[in-house]
Amino acid sequence: MDKTLTVFPVGPDDEPPVEDRTGAAARRSLLRRLLALLAVGGTAFALTTWTLVRIPSPFGIFDGRGEAASVVKAHLEALGRGEWRAAYEMFSPRYRAKVSFEAYHELVVTHRRIFHLREFRLSRNEETDGRAVLETNILGQNGARYVARFTLVRAEGRWWIDDLRWRGASGQGAVTTV
Repeated sequence: MDKTLTVFPVGPDDEPPVEDRTGAAARRSLLRRLLALLAVGGTAFALTTWTLVRIPSPFGIFDGRGEAASVVKAHLEALGRGEWRAAYEMFSPRYRAKVSFEAYHELVVTHRRIFHLREFRLSRNEETDGRAVLETNILGQNGARYVARFTLVRAEGRWWIDDLRWRGASGQGAVTTV
């Protein structure tokens, strides 16, 4: 049994038959094309994903969904930093005509413990044509839990906070209207 086993039958000059060489070349060519297609597809997927995540409302396909939640987040962050005027400017013109900055500032300072947040989470988001109601669960720095209900309106191409009501998370206690 001194015979060596090979994949190709041993022929003259120990070369594989011509049809086997062309089949192997075709397979290598197909493999190269598939790898190129995979690379191009992966690149296109990565760029599309980056575009959808990075750019707000690319090509207008999302039509403003989620923008209301970003206004609420910006408002809560401004309150947490003590930027009362910036937070007040996020209210609708109707609200600001009804509630002066001084009255708003006094209310915020009186309930300051509510606005120092450890974390908050959006628990409900109802958006209809030009109006959104968002409810957030908030954990204050002092460990107290609150629920804030924001009513937003869409005007002048953006979302404005039109009403804000706070209550303890247990559902008991007074509702604070800002």
